[in-house]
Amino acid sequence: MRRFIAVLVVVAGGPLLSGPVRAQETNGCLPVPATKLEAFETNTDTVIIKATAPIGTVPAHGGEVSVRCREITDAGTGHRESGIVMDIELGGAMEAGLLIDYDELDSLLDGMEYLGKLDWSVTSLPDFQAVYTTKGGFRAGARGSRRTGNIEFDVRNTRVNSPRLPLSRDQLGQLRSLVEQAKTKLDSLRKAK
Repeated sequence: MRRFIAVLVVVAGGPLLSGPVRAQETNGCLPVPATKLEAFETNTDTVIIKATAPIGTVPAHGGEVSVRCREITDAGTGHRESGIVMDIELGGAMEAGLLIDYDELDSLLDGMEYLGKLDWSVTSLPDFQAVYTTKGGFRAGARGSRRTGNIEFDVRNTRVNSPRLPLSRDQLGQLRSLVEQAKTKLDSLRKAK
């Protein structure tokens, strides 16, 4: 009889023990900053000076994307970092500013130029997707479908997996132009110091 009860307990209770169980969260650390500009946000026991200058905005269907120059200085050490902030507004909701370091700007400009020139010669397959993503989570993309004959462009924040903000080819070019203007402004600030 004892053996029968033991078998019954194992058969009846076994499935209860085999289900998924949530473990205790033991990693209380914040994620490592992806950009040099973000790293300044973690500085403590010092004064941090954040300066910005608006460059421009590209209105799009359902939202807009804005570009601002950013310079951050540690007042204690005098160390400076610069770059840009991309603000994406979609459906009236503003995304947090996506920080892009100065040393990423040339690569971003090249990536946006490539995306803006994409045509059907990129592949013989019927569909394609091309994306450029910065360390801070700004993504510019293009996708094409031979079935519809369209090539569509968009930008988005990959850090929070936000929806895409659709852009035309011209709007992507306007955004690239704003990034180029921001880089020129940052270059002049760097030479002045």
